[in-house]
Amino acid sequence: MGLGNYVNLAVDCQLAVDTKRVLGKTVVLTGGSSGLGLGFVQALVKAGAFVVNGDINPPPDSYSSSRSYFVKCNVTSWEDQVRLFQVARGKSPTGGIDVVIANAGIYGPDVLEGLGDDEPRKPDTKALDVNLVGVMYTAKLAGWYFHHQEPRDRCLILNSSIMGYIDTQGSSVYSAAKHGVRGLMTCLRRKGVVRVNCLAPWYVATGILPDTFVHNASSHLKAKGLDWATTDDAASAVMRLITDTSINGRTLGIVPRQMSPSGYMDMECDDFAEGTSLERLQSCVSSLAYGEFGAAVASEKI
Repeated sequence: MGLGNYVNLAVDCQLAVDTKRVLGKTVVLTGGSSGLGLGFVQALVKAGAFVVNGDINPPPDSYSSSRSYFVKCNVTSWEDQVRLFQVARGKSPTGGIDVVIANAGIYGPDVLEGLGDDEPRKPDTKALDVNLVGVMYTAKLAGWYFHHQEPRDRCLILNSSIMGYIDTQGSSVYSAAKHGVRGLMTCLRRKGVVRVNCLAPWYVATGILPDTFVHNASSHLKAKGLDWATTDDAASAVMRLITDTSINGRTLGIVPRQMSPSGYMDMECDDFAEGTSLERLQSCVSSLAYGEFGAAVASEKI
């Protein structure tokens, strides 16, 4: 498959992952000091990758490796992210960047919070800044660096969420951001510039979740016949996206083992069945000529 060519084929998520193909790759990852991000760093380093972790906070003292490097980075700052990529290229054992994972994310208040206040309060949109604008910055830099390096397979992975696909009673601001990440991927996959895919994690009981939430959610999940998803399965999904060059434009949901024996599955939600109205519209729009990278419509009318 050529770089960035979108293929509408579901991923067989039960195939074994050849982690040896990660050996020697340089990975830029945001938000790698805690939660899923830390798990990704550890798994990638174990597989022989060199990982540059951009995060506001350093990784825990209990974790250190000569194959990982920490750069203090606020992903909402374009300048911070520019520096992250500059350092990554400078530190890379091969002088280049092979994989970029836009993982950094936060939870945030709901857009409707404070309805009982005497005066309307401006919504807190920091979750949009981190979870969507920051991801756009990471995607732009990944595309720029990949474009300026010699042609070979390189990939971009965007971390969305199950909340980018299904309704919940959680934060609508967080959900909007994660839907936005999904939309970013489904447009970038057709550009022919980067091989890009998404992750959509279900609930994962990492150390960043409050104990009370973990306790309450555990009881609820058990009553519904479901488990938590795991960091190890999420890391396996990342390895699959890095090593399988046939995958472009897909979202892998990180799910309970009751849903998939591997702990991840192709969401199969970003494409439409042949003959449906949405597929007809999608087929029309996907062949419409735009300017460079979709900057301007080439024709006056649609």
